[in-house]
Amino acid sequence: MVVALIVFGRMWCATHPAKPPEEAQAPGSGGKTPQAGAPLAPSPPQGPSTGPLPACNTLDRALLAAVASPAEAPPLAEAQKQLAQCPEPPGRACELGHALDARAPLAGPYPGLRGLLETLCTQCPGPRNPCASLFSRAFQGALASGSVASPEALRWNLEHAGPGTGLACTELVRFVLLPAALTQGPVLPVHPSLRDLLAPLCAPGGHLPPALLSAAVIQQGAQAGALTGLAASATGPGTPQAPAKLQGAEAASHAFDGKERSGVDLGNGVFGKSWEADGALRAQFEPPLAQLVSVRVRAQGPGALRAIVRTPAEAGLKDPERGTWFVNPTACTFKGTGKWETCTLKVPLLDVEALSVFPGAERISLYEVEALGTR
Repeated sequence: MVVALIVFGRMWCATHPAKPPEEAQAPGSGGKTPQAGAPLAPSPPQGPSTGPLPACNTLDRALLAAVASPAEAPPLAEAQKQLAQCPEPPGRACELGHALDARAPLAGPYPGLRGLLETLCTQCPGPRNPCASLFSRAFQGALASGSVASPEALRWNLEHAGPGTGLACTELVRFVLLPAALTQGPVLPVHPSLRDLLAPLCAPGGHLPPALLSAAVIQQGAQAGALTGLAASATGPGTPQAPAKLQGAEAASHAFDGKERSGVDLGNGVFGKSWEADGALRAQFEPPLAQLVSVRVRAQGPGALRAIVRTPAEAGLKDPERGTWFVNPTACTFKGTGKWETCTLKVPLLDVEALSVFPGAERISLYEVEALGTR
């Protein structure tokens, strides 16, 4: 392995030579060569250099030397010195984070090299952050294989991703949190272990959208695990909230008029592309409810109420009619005994733009629905 690393280092140096200052305006580098007889451009005022610091120009070579001789103190000390003098390492140095990780794995024999990787991760920008890249590779591997090969390493890389933390947490949101917030979402067996291991690390930095987080807690119920403790608490018991618009059945208003004897008959046929957002009846709140804390239903026949929770663009399902994005956790499942049934939410749902009714039988009678929340 040492021989391979040395060969890699030599090839790196051969293909990534440091550019001397006089090559900064070489043909093809972006600078323009004055034409014969053309007046020379005025010299720029002298002042502090805005180019890369000297240590940044040779940092990749210093890191390679430390990787090639991990047991020797001088190469390690030189790499530490140059890294301390280069607050934003260049791309070629950040890429060597993978070599450091391979040569000095977590709890391995070379803690000094591991320290180099830790410092490198705190300084490399997000798109080329080595810890974020290592996290992504292991995270995607866990999704593909169905198991987490090294939970400690996965957690360490996320903890030390520095400027790359947001990008790393975005993967958790997209592949784990989002499916958990959808009724009939594709939740894989490996998702709960990834969620409980990583979500607490993403929450403090605000990398988990609050509305999506609470929706996942409601949809997962008793299986929500660590997400429950991360979601927002209710600000109060809530008050009845009347919808601004009703869509679906012709007599939909009878289910929201406060009169228990009136109602509307609903079927469970799937109509058009908006069924996941609208169901058989949609009660639209304008503006969306800041919090939904409980729902009361009186019906004859079983069914469910899904909360249509607004989410950031690309984070959820797309509503083709409204051009918005949403998730649709099931806020209440009712038996339809003809009596009032109450569903109190363990955490409040946020940014609820609608409640949609999904009959659980070919036809049900929906007498009254009451949503309690705040605006």
